[in-house]
Amino acid sequence: MQYHDAKLLTTAANESGWPDSKLPEIVFAGRSNAGKSTLINALVNRKNLAFSGKTPGKTRLLNFFIVDNRVVFTDAPGYGYATSDAKSALAFGKLIEPYFNHRENLKGMVLVLDARREPNEDDIAMIEYGRSTHLNIIVACTKTDKISRGKYLSNAQKIANTLKLPVKALIPVDSLKKTGIDNIWNAINEMI
Repeated sequence: MQYHDAKLLTTAANESGWPDSKLPEIVFAGRSNAGKSTLINALVNRKNLAFSGKTPGKTRLLNFFIVDNRVVFTDAPGYGYATSDAKSALAFGKLIEPYFNHRENLKGMVLVLDARREPNEDDIAMIEYGRSTHLNIIVACTKTDKISRGKYLSNAQKIANTLKLPVKALIPVDSLKKTGIDNIWNAINEMI
């Protein structure tokens, strides 16, 4: 597994806090506790670059990480837990919508899904939002180490059908064993 030079660039609560960078950006979006921060850590081969915890909803702001001085990973707050009430949903929308609509160097989205769960309305809305803003989209199915291969294949078919994608478009990821990480990097490299 290759080591990547990565560091926190900034944390932003709104557009005025976005980094002044011309590097291509990839946003990591997904339900709370889907494994976004863990996936970012696995991609850069670090344990604690992006904060991840057992309690959902730890990421509340946009966290920008510069990787190898050639790409910025943006860790977005998880939806679902973070949008469990109207006030939280409004705050999430005010944070994420301007980023999707105004960030010129945003090149793609990694939609992070827990391989054990079928996509919900929030997941469908997020992929549709990415499609409507013409983003390249990678669908990473995390936590494959927590289910059998047969169960993953069954779930992958349901996920693909729900998101209107071919099964081969899904990238299974085990962040602990680092399987699927090279496939995610290959897809990111194509985007940037």
